[in-house]
Amino acid sequence: MKITIIDLTESDEGVRRIPKNYRAVTGRVETLEGDTVEYESTLERDLVHLLDFNARVAKVVSQPLKIRYRVDGGEIRSYTPDFLARYRAVGDSKPWRPALFEVKYREELLDRREDLAPGFAAARMVCRSKGWKFRVLTERFIRNTYLENVQFLRNYRSYPDDGAKSLMLLRTMEQLKIATPSELLAATFMDLTNRMEAVGVMWRLITSRAIGANLTARLNMSSEIWHEEPVAYGLER
Repeated sequence: MKITIIDLTESDEGVRRIPKNYRAVTGRVETLEGDTVEYESTLERDLVHLLDFNARVAKVVSQPLKIRYRVDGGEIRSYTPDFLARYRAVGDSKPWRPALFEVKYREELLDRREDLAPGFAAARMVCRSKGWKFRVLTERFIRNTYLENVQFLRNYRSYPDDGAKSLMLLRTMEQLKIATPSELLAATFMDLTNRMEAVGVMWRLITSRAIGANLTARLNMSSEIWHEEPVAYGLER
C-alpha cells in the first residue's frame, strides 16, 4: 500500500466542530487549564480525562488536523485524528513529543481494520515528518483502575481550602512518611468534625501529587499514601 500525502490542514482550535449526535454521546470536557475539549464518545471523554489529569500535558486539541492523502495512486481520501496532546517539561525532564491519538473501541478497530489502515498509515507519515507520535487506543488501555481513580480525584481539584488544613495535613504526612488516608486524618485532627471536613482537602492534595499514592490500585481510606514532591502520572506506561 503506497500512501501519498496531498495536503495537511492544522488548527489549535480544531479543524471541525463536533455536532450533537443523538445516536452517540457528545460533549465537552473542561480542563484544568480552563480550555474545553470536545468529544464524540464516552471513550473519547475518558481519554481526555486521563490527558487532563496528566501534569505533563499542556494542551489537548480535539480534531486537530485533517490529512488528505492518496492510496496507490487512486482516489483522494481524508483522515482527521481525534486528539493532539502537547506536553510541557516537568522538573528537569524535557517535554515529551506531541502525540496524535485515535480512539476506537476494540470491536470496531478489528471489524474495520482494512478500511482504517490507510488513514492510520497517513497519520504515521505525518507524525514522522513532525517528530510526533501516533497512537491508536482502545478501551483496553483507557478503561482501568487508573481511570476510575482519575475520575474520582477530578471532583476534588477545586475543593475549597483556606490553606490551614492542607498545611496541617502535609506537616503530619511529612512526619509519618507512609500512612493511609484514615491514619493521616486521625493523626492530624483529634476532633471528628475537623477530621471529616478535611477529607476533601486530603483528596485534593493527592490530586495535586503533594501527597503520593499508587493510582493503579483502587483508592480508598486504607490505601497506602506518602509525602513527596509532585509527580506526573501519564500515558507513558
